[in-house]
Parts: sequence; structure tokens; C-alpha cells
Amino acid sequence: MKIVVMGSGAIGCLYGGLLSIANPGSVTLVGRKPIIDAIQTHGLTIRGAMGDHDIPINATEDPSTIEEADLVLITTKTYDTLRAAQSIKHLVEKGAYVMPVQNGIGTETMVADVLNTTRVLRATTCMGALMQPPGVVTATGRGITEIGTKYSENMEMVSKVADLLQEAGFIVRASDNIDGVIWTKTIVNCGINPVGALTDLTNGEIHSNMALRQLVIHLIEETAAVAEALGVELTTDDPVRYALGTAKATSENINSMLQDVRNRKRTEIDSITGAVIQIGKELRIETPASEAVYSLVKAIESKYLTDEDLSDEEVQIAVDELVKSINQH
Repeated sequence: MKIVVMGSGAIGCLYGGLLSIANPGSVTLVGRKPIIDAIQTHGLTIRGAMGDHDIPINATEDPSTIEEADLVLITTKTYDTLRAAQSIKHLVEKGAYVMPVQNGIGTETMVADVLNTTRVLRATTCMGALMQPPGVVTATGRGITEIGTKYSENMEMVSKVADLLQEAGFIVRASDNIDGVIWTKTIVNCGINPVGALTDLTNGEIHSNMALRQLVIHLIEETAAVAEALGVELTTDDPVRYALGTAKATSENINSMLQDVRNRKRTEIDSITGAVIQIGKELRIETPASEAVYSLVKAIESKYLTDEDLSDEEVQIAVDELVKSINQH
């Protein structure tokens, strides 16, 4: 299977690199110049929880030079999803499947709409990874990857991709309830990520800090209430226990939002907490704790982001689309 990875950050390189080891020559990474230059010159290096590997791998800044693919992983930040999807339209027109591996809500629906295709899968990951320097990835935690689709005709492809990732060393589960998987992961992200970004604490430090625990619980409960109002069937009966347990199990992780703040980059707060707040307002569900941490993270961003940094189109999905999509599947 020929695979393209759109987004050569830590997660994209981790998945692309290990898939390339399992299937040499089958993977092409697409990303920005500093990382692609490093990979083209020195290869990709992976260290940590997934073993130590030095990997020769195809890498390019320009996806238009790629002539064919069976599967495109989108591992960009959510605010770059639209741009990434549009840049691989020629591959989808030739039959490629697309699989966002991202945080946030609704990215798979947006990809399907902008590309006018149902050949869309969706994955969430609990893997932890850092990149420093460019082209050198450290896997900080080994968590589950869950894959599914909103389109039943794609389930055979879901199974194939799950098998590929298992061969590459990932812990994988195929799911027939991808909405529940996405929202359960969103509950964890809404509870932990903004708190990490605001306090500069790892997941484990957040978990063990009693002063923060009640805030985390409020964030989890608000997000779970929004999911319940949408009629989502979560993959856990106890969201608070699940989210806190995830933080403990990934205690060494510096969550992605904290990494972004430390690196003075735009965070994904809009497509995570911001999306929950938006849907909550439309459903008349109050989310005061979420609104507070959202405002604080945006205030931190405003200290270092320029108007140009914020010019990308947002990933947004209307609440009626979410309800319709969930009810249909």
C-alpha cells in the first residue's frame, strides 16, 4: 500500500517512519522545509517508546509531485486540515482514501465535504511524541490508535489499515463507533490539554496536583454533557475516571497544546475546547470552566502570534451537521 503522510510533525513522522520500516519505500512524508530538509539529508530518526530507528524515507515539501497513493494520513494541526486536504485532491480523484489522525471534532466530515468523497476514515491516537531537533522524534508514550469511518462501505479498508499499523508496532483497535471514540478522546483533551498549556505541567503532574483536579473534573463534565446532548455513545461509562486514568497512564507526556505554547505556536484550542463551547451554546448547555480556560489559552497565544499566524481557515462544523451525521451512523 502506498501511503502519504500530510504533516511531518512528531506524530506524522512517528506513524510514517514506522510504517516505512514495515513496508520499505511505501511512505512519503510531506511537510515544511526545515523538517523535510533534515530528513532528506540525514534520514528520519525515531527514539524512545517505539524503539530506536534510523530510517531512510521519501520526503517532499510539494504534494503535487506525488502521482499516486492508496492512503493519505492527515496529521497536520486541525487549522491546517483544509489546506492539506485540498493539496491532495488529485490523489483522491485517483482513488486514494484519506484518514485524519488528529484531535478535534468534525475534521473527517470537513475532509469528505471539501474533497467530495466518502473514501474517508478517521483515527485518534494516544501516542505521545516530541520532535527536537528537526527530523528526530522521541516517542514519549505508547498508547492506542483507534480507527473507524462514518461510511460503512469503508470498513474493509479500516481493517486493512489497522493491520498495517499493527505490523508497524502500534496498538490498534478498529471501531464501529467512531463518533464515540472521537468524543471520548475530546473529553480527555478538553480536560487535560488546556490545563497543561496554562500551568506548564506534564500529564502526570496535572493528575497528582490536587489543586488542579477539581478544574479538570469540571472541564471533563462539561464536555461529557455536550456529548450526551448530541446523543453520542461514549466508549466509557465514567468519563471522569477515564480521563484522569489516561492522564496518569501518560504521566510523562507533555501534551500537544503545552508543546505548542512552549514553541510559541498556534494551539488547537479552537477545534477542541472552542468547538465544545460553540456546540454547547447552540444546545443551551453552560460551559463556564471551558470558557475560562479557552480565554486564558487565547490570551497566551496573543502574546506571540501575529495576524498572519491566525489567517488560516478554521475547522468548524455546525451542530446540525454533527447531529445528522451521528444519527445516520
